Amino acid sequence: MKNVIVAIKMPGTMVDELKAAAKARHFMDVSEEIRSIVRQKWLMYNDPELMKMKKLKEGIKKELEKKGAEFAKRKILRDLEQIRSELENAK
Repeated sequence: MKNVIVAIKMPGTMVDELKAAAKARHFMDVSEEIRSIVRQKWLMYNDPELMKMKKLKEGIKKELEKKGAEFAKRKILRDLEQIRSELENAK
């Protein structure tokens, strides 16, 4: 594999957004974030069907996590209501 250095110019606000995205995704620096974006776009253009499947998988995963969070909230609310009723009955 051959390494190539590429210089790009971009607005400061875009650099700030890339830094925030890199930090959120636990990348070491902005260059890793840019490589990740370029790789993702290259894969999308190289094999669009594969990218559609990955996007669907990510969407399903997010929905499952969301449903799990909603279930946990409902359980906590039920538990708190039970504790409240037990306290009221103890009076």
